[in-house]
Amino acid sequence: METTQLQLTPELREAVSASPGGLVHIVDKATGKVYLLFEQGAVPELEEEYISQGLQLARNQIARGEVSTASIGEIILKAQRRSSPTS
Repeated sequence: METTQLQLTPELREAVSASPGGLVHIVDKATGKVYLLFEQGAVPELEEEYISQGLQLARNQIARGEVSTASIGEIILKAQRRSSPTS
């Protein structure tokens, strides 16, 4: 597997330092895609931590009243539209 060697920006270095051993979520404002930055070797713990963070985010949204009345089909369709390339 080929890797690209990039240097951390001061902002990313600060984010990594603030969450030792954890994940740093990086949002590309142009595309809305979210990337995960983690220390090499932390992959086995990645899935469990990612799920835990997602569940906590969902709990916080529910507590704030940020809920949807959309059906699962509507949610899937919206996700498919969002992920398909624009023509």
